[in-house]
Amino acid sequence: MTILESMRIHIGKSSSPDCEAASREASQQALRGADAPAFALVLCTDQYDAGRFAAAVRRELGDIPWAGCCAAGVFAGTELLLQGMVVALFCGKDFRVGVGM
Repeated sequence: MTILESMRIHIGKSSSPDCEAASREASQQALRGADAPAFALVLCTDQYDAGRFAAAVRRELGDIPWAGCCAAGVFAGTELLLQGMVVALFCGKDFRVGVGM
């Protein structure tokens, strides 16, 4: 089995205008059934307060390393969210990620 065969991606999304509620909803969707989460890519629209949003994401994801950005809109599959967020959770026991800045 290769690393790509053992890697899974779980997606969660929310269109809530409240950053706390959006973080909770999208993170919980992504975490549902996820085993060995290694990294989260978090994309949100630019209506959220960046500091509050980052704190809410940290609370929801705990020790899972994450990175992200904000934009005028984000995609979840074929759906364009003009307000909301998407969490892509990369999982796999053999999948390793480092985050730096």
